[in-house]
Amino acid sequence: MLNLTRRRQRGATLLELMITVAIVGIVSAIGVPQMGQWIRNSSVNSAAEILQNGLRQAEAEAIRRNLRVEFMLTNEVPAASSIKTLNATMNGKNWAIRALDGLTPLADQNAAYVNGFLLKEVSPDLTVEGPASVLFSGSGRVLDNKGVAVASHQVYRISRTSADKALCVFVTPGGGVKLCNPALASGEPFACQPQISLSKCPKA
Repeated sequence: MLNLTRRRQRGATLLELMITVAIVGIVSAIGVPQMGQWIRNSSVNSAAEILQNGLRQAEAEAIRRNLRVEFMLTNEVPAASSIKTLNATMNGKNWAIRALDGLTPLADQNAAYVNGFLLKEVSPDLTVEGPASVLFSGSGRVLDNKGVAVASHQVYRISRTSADKALCVFVTPGGGVKLCNPALASGEPFACQPQISLSKCPKA
């Protein structure tokens, strides 16, 4: 009886192992590049949503405090200790929000600092293209860096090296903040057009 049991218990043959390895290799060759692209596109989604939330927070803070609040791109590290001296930079890698007294940060750095984010926390390969800063008035309207109401949409474009997707976040003169996909046809939900042209928000 023992010998019969031993004869029935056998391992995989060399041929079976080779077939299994070949199948795993084929699946990996097909799936790994797609997985990598999915991860890159997901990081674009995450960065765009974080930037959109930052703009909405800046607007909400301006209305709550009834004073001007600036959303700015910067290549510096946003923090309460540096919020008064941060330089707004077009196409900056990070963003910060600070409360203003007129056109300058509040004297109290803790009161001036609202929030900040390092985009490298999502991915170091991300690129944000857009204005150095957007100012919100106490009523939520958008102002330029001189405090004058703007007449056009303020557009930020988020992309990543080797990703096949780009997204845009735009702010209307009245303070509306929206995330959109330039690859979608005009009229579709989340499409950039017709509000934003492809010249302002090109596809990946």
